[in-house]
Amino acid sequence: MKRFLLCLLTLLTTEVGMAGELTVLTPPVGEKAYQIAGEEFAGLWEKVTGQRPVLQQAEIDQKAAPEGDVILIGSDAVNPVVHQLIHDAVIDGLGIEYGGDNYRILTIPHQGRQLVIVAGGSGRSTIYAVYDFFRLRAGAEYFWDGDRIPRRDSIDLAGLDVLQKPHFNYRGLRYFAHRGLHRFQAEHWDLEDWQQEIDWLLKERFNLFMLRTGIDDLFQRAFPGEVTYPPTDGQDPDAEDRSYNDRTSFWALRYRGELRKQVLQYARDRGLLHPEDTGTITHWYSHTPSSFYASHPGFPVITDQKSGYKLSTHAIWDIEAERTWDTYWKLTETHIREFGGGVPRVFHTIGMAERTFGTSDRDNLQRKLYVYRKTQQELRERYPDVPLLIASWDFIGWKWTDQDVQRLTEEFDPQRTIIHDYTADLAEKATFRDWNLPGRFPWIFGIFHGFARNSDIHEDYGILSERLRDAAGDGKCLGLVLWSEISHSDTFLLEYLAENSWEPQMLEASQAAEKYCRARYPAELGKVMRPVWDAFLRLSQTQHWTMKSADRSILFREPQFRMNGSEFTTLTPERMEAIGAAQRRVAPELKTAPKVLRQLAGLSAEWYSDELWRRDALDIARTVANRALFVSLTQGAQRMEAWREGKAEVASIERAAEVNLELYDALGEVLAQSDDFSMDASLHRLERAQELSGVKPQVNPHAEMTLKANAENNYCRSHHYELVRSVNRREAEAYWNWVLKRVESGDRGPWRRPAELTAQDKTIADEFYATPLAKMKPTAARGQAELAAALDRLAGCVQKVVEAE
Repeated sequence: MKRFLLCLLTLLTTEVGMAGELTVLTPPVGEKAYQIAGEEFAGLWEKVTGQRPVLQQAEIDQKAAPEGDVILIGSDAVNPVVHQLIHDAVIDGLGIEYGGDNYRILTIPHQGRQLVIVAGGSGRSTIYAVYDFFRLRAGAEYFWDGDRIPRRDSIDLAGLDVLQKPHFNYRGLRYFAHRGLHRFQAEHWDLEDWQQEIDWLLKERFNLFMLRTGIDDLFQRAFPGEVTYPPTDGQDPDAEDRSYNDRTSFWALRYRGELRKQVLQYARDRGLLHPEDTGTITHWYSHTPSSFYASHPGFPVITDQKSGYKLSTHAIWDIEAERTWDTYWKLTETHIREFGGGVPRVFHTIGMAERTFGTSDRDNLQRKLYVYRKTQQELRERYPDVPLLIASWDFIGWKWTDQDVQRLTEEFDPQRTIIHDYTADLAEKATFRDWNLPGRFPWIFGIFHGFARNSDIHEDYGILSERLRDAAGDGKCLGLVLWSEISHSDTFLLEYLAENSWEPQMLEASQAAEKYCRARYPAELGKVMRPVWDAFLRLSQTQHWTMKSADRSILFREPQFRMNGSEFTTLTPERMEAIGAAQRRVAPELKTAPKVLRQLAGLSAEWYSDELWRRDALDIARTVANRALFVSLTQGAQRMEAWREGKAEVASIERAAEVNLELYDALGEVLAQSDDFSMDASLHRLERAQELSGVKPQVNPHAEMTLKANAENNYCRSHHYELVRSVNRREAEAYWNWVLKRVESGDRGPWRRPAELTAQDKTIADEFYATPLAKMKPTAARGQAELAAALDRLAGCVQKVVEAE
């Protein structure tokens, strides 16, 4: 009997809470996100106070809150206690738009205790409200790489009255298909990584994300028995060596399919939108397996493609054949069924992107227009009202004129179609204005930001803020998103995006820097880092993405990582003009960089253990190194030309070569301070993945060669430690040896790339592929002294570049 009473008492106190104890009361109905919101509230409360509140689900007909202080999760539409409070005129209402992304946090003093309503118009926005509660009352801040959760004895519940509504309806990011480093490329992430990322999306109040990470085993699921799974112990038969077109899956493809399924389910449980791809979806990252063609002999494909991807598996199927449209739709409906939960909420199409076709510009355009028309017809037969995003990528470079795009929008239904202009920050062109979208057609402002190679901190906020100010004032602009080819590269931009996609009021870089330093660092450190960021941002903004601007392109292509190119080996008058213009933009802002680096070095002793600061210090340093490497190359090129004209001494070129090579060494030391930049560490991290629904995460033994191919190819080279040390530095050395050898010979003819460099670059690449990553990985000690030393050395190298101006 005594044991029974004890169990009963325990049950009662657990379910209803004791006086003075906090209870989190979740709704008895509604989507799963409401229960997740309650669990997150309880978990964060415990992290802050060390005390776990009672987590309880309300009864369907419950009218009164439990005893003590209570957090009421959800609006009156789902929580019966909130409904009763409104019914009893304790409050008039919540003032929210039901079904939307707005939310209310409201304290109600009631019968000697505090009731706090944490309610969104939906389950998703209720999760937003939970995270915002802890921002407001506990000082919490959230970042992709970790949270700042201060500890305190108690949290004040009194006096809360917060009503939040987003300015933009669509807010979010894309995750792209390139591979190389775990931090930057989402195809490396396991389920735990994705869960952390999706939680962060909600903490930042985003509502949209898109996996552009290939299509995993979509073909195998759509055509079982007809399309085989590739080998799990060797290269994919459709792979291209030493290229990003080696799409061999790191994990078995069947495992990637299960991972995709669980990632999208985790996101869907929290209310996130994920576009369903439709139309002509075959691309380099979503290629047609050769086994499909083997099972479907004679399957029709376009045969008169004039530019773009050349592999047969990348082909767009024949748009004139109804059979191909049925097959394309089968892929879409399979994704909806297998991965999308069966209920699509938004669609997306990229059309016939990055390729041209036919016998003339008119022929090319007419085919592309037909594809948009046919895609809509196929979609609207089945889903008449679901929104369709029209990706803008093809419009900026593959024979489209501004007038063509304007005419295209006249064919779209503005009630169900949105132009997804993710090229809106293009340096040389304000696309949305040139296409006459503002005030006329629904559109989303997309920040493209960078290709796979552009992993440092950049973005010209002068360009961005001016355009965003216009977008924010345009009622037709429905969203603000980041649609880059790389993830987590620029934490500053991610915070800028989160802040301004919700409420575009911190558009200037200086405003964003003040908020960033206040949120990301402890107060004492934030005060010191603010002037560091102010000085650094003037340098970082000298690089901004472009397609056609000559002086911006030469910097944006990051020639320091591809000395096997021609930017600094073939020096024409036109190229020297571009080099000079880029140098004049970058070099003046480099002057403060040595001081910035030395300030960071001085902070290492006290703040090294702070992971967020340490990552920022390394990101700032490697960005400075990028700009300094570029300027050192421009200095060398100008001296080479001056020597050719009899206006410079050989010693000046030798000094340029020496400083340039020292910079590569200094950059390598910086990168060695974190596994963020190690390919070997990224490879071994794949082994951390866990079994999913009985499918084991078998790592393909060919994964190392694929990883090398995906990183070393000319398009993707960036801040990979193993590349910087074993390829980039050696290529630069070969370049300078050629330059100095020619100078020594007295040949003053025009600088043109010689065949010997191509041969040497091949030798370097061959050795890289033949050497295990384990032998090239960083082995330097890591610690506060080592970081400070690396930063100081880089500062010294940059100072030499500054003094050479």
